[in-house]
Amino acid sequence: MEVKVKDGQTLADIAIQEYGALEAVVQMAIDNGMSVSDVPQAGTILHLHDKTYNRVMRDYCWAHSVQPATQRGYDTSASNRIFNEVFNDIFN
Repeated sequence: MEVKVKDGQTLADIAIQEYGALEAVVQMAIDNGMSVSDVPQAGTILHLHDKTYNRVMRDYCWAHSVQPATQRGYDTSASNRIFNEVFNDIFN
């Protein structure tokens, strides 16, 4: 599998989006010849390994088109929130 990096996304953002957990960052970095602290350029294609870390979170991200971009500044019109009130009600 592959994913195209969006503006402002870090490896941690993509780990949450594609695997549902930060634990995926290390293997993603290794698979793509990067350091865990590297910030990939928008448009970069990253190779994804075949493992699920947190299926509930991953499925939530996929179902609700959650695509975190924490490297993005707060002065943009993009939403930096991952969770909304519905998510909190369901998982409390």
